[in-house]
Amino acid sequence: MHRILQNMLSIYHNYRLIPLFLSVSVIIDYSLTFYFAGSIENILAHEFSPTLVFAVKNDIVLPYLAVIVVFYYFMGYTILKFLDGEEIYPIGVFIIMLMSLTHVLGGMSWYVLSESYSNMIFMLSMTSVIIALSVFGYEIFRKG
Repeated sequence: MHRILQNMLSIYHNYRLIPLFLSVSVIIDYSLTFYFAGSIENILAHEFSPTLVFAVKNDIVLPYLAVIVVFYYFMGYTILKFLDGEEIYPIGVFIIMLMSLTHVLGGMSWYVLSESYSNMIFMLSMTSVIIALSVFGYEIFRKG
């Protein structure tokens, strides 16, 4: 049990590894989306992400996915690197993990097909934004 806790803490404190969860979750999200949506027409008609709809319309899904995965990794890496050693580092990890969960659940929404489920996922996304803005504001007032 002690070894498992040590491994979890080493992952938690590794700002190079945590953003990989977000990148992998995006791949899972879009894989599930294309698998469960059934058709391109279905994605174009019901997908929430305007950037994915644009990528589908212009037949650039794979380059789009590659750019998004790399972008998410480097943004998560950069943020956690700056927060490493700060008291708000755990919040940064929490936001990245919440965004990861939101992406996976978003891909599953094509299987569940429920408006309340989709609204729940949207609320999880908004929770990430609210937490990030709140902590940003807190840091400005704290250091100002």
